[in-house]
Amino acid sequence: MFDFLRRAIRAARHETKPAAPASPAAATGLRRGGFVAVDSLPFRLQAGQFAFVAPEGSQRIEAYGRVDLGADAELHRYYLSDDSWLQVNTTAGSLDEIKLWRFADTRHPATRADFDRWLERGSELGRRSVDFAGRRYRRVWGDSADWAPPVCFDERVYTRSDTIPEYTTTHHCMLFEREVESMGRMEYLLISAELTGEDYSVVYSVGVDTSLADLTVT
Repeated sequence: MFDFLRRAIRAARHETKPAAPASPAAATGLRRGGFVAVDSLPFRLQAGQFAFVAPEGSQRIEAYGRVDLGADAELHRYYLSDDSWLQVNTTAGSLDEIKLWRFADTRHPATRADFDRWLERGSELGRRSVDFAGRRYRRVWGDSADWAPPVCFDERVYTRSDTIPEYTTTHHCMLFEREVESMGRMEYLLISAELTGEDYSVVYSVGVDTSLADLTVT
């Protein structure tokens, strides 16, 4: 699941790589090398209602990913030691939302041609709905067409330095959601076809909205 750890070991450092500016999400206290604990009580009380289990105990932030979406909008991703990650969305330096994600499945296309099939019209990546872990999720992005093209962006990932990225991953992704009726909240499924150098993968992550009140950062 933690493909980024394998990539980090293989990645070479190049001093000419662009440096990462200070993160506007820094006010959360989240940072590479820090620790965070997630309040897992709601998930334990509703065991079986979600398609994932929240991480237990204090988790080390092993890596940080940054995505520039343009128009002063950014994604800040904090990858935890227990196959989980936090995503902080910001606009013009203001915090918009936080989501807790857990890696649920990873598939490895053997060739670039196999990878490209995930991006073609009719692939699961852009369907109106997707069944996963015995649950059905509805597509969030795109219009009401039967198939919508995935959203593409580049993520710079920092594992050993806060200024020099180890590698850049290109994501072709789609967001889906379903309502957890017993709790009146949404659960999300993010499918991302990822290209890092010559590494191809399709990653399924399941997540929920969270807040700073649910996190203990040290």
